[in-house]
Amino acid sequence: MIHYTCDRCKRTIDPETEPRFVVEIDVRMANVVEPNSDQGDDLDQLAELHDQLQRELNAEIGMCLHDTLDEIDDVLCGRDLDDGPEQYDLCEQCYEAFASNPLGRETTVGYGFSNN
Repeated sequence: MIHYTCDRCKRTIDPETEPRFVVEIDVRMANVVEPNSDQGDDLDQLAELHDQLQRELNAEIGMCLHDTLDEIDDVLCGRDLDDGPEQYDLCEQCYEAFASNPLGRETTVGYGFSNN
């Protein structure tokens, strides 16, 4: 029999009597698009092309390094490399808490001041 445990509160989840929620987290680097400038003839197109190629090369090297470090981490932690996004099991109470505040940020308390 497969046993499920909530990854947030560590309580055992019985899938036959209560709902089990699976949260998948997929994190990847976003592509940065720089706005076009209207400098006309003053723009050195060769330098701009060089800068763009350098940024793309650095991003590719960074992603390869990031992927390699992730693979090393997966091997050291005993995870399968083809798992896809990270998956977490949550019980119903923890799912509701997660859904209301997915980033886990502290909520600020509003102070009421009189109109003196």
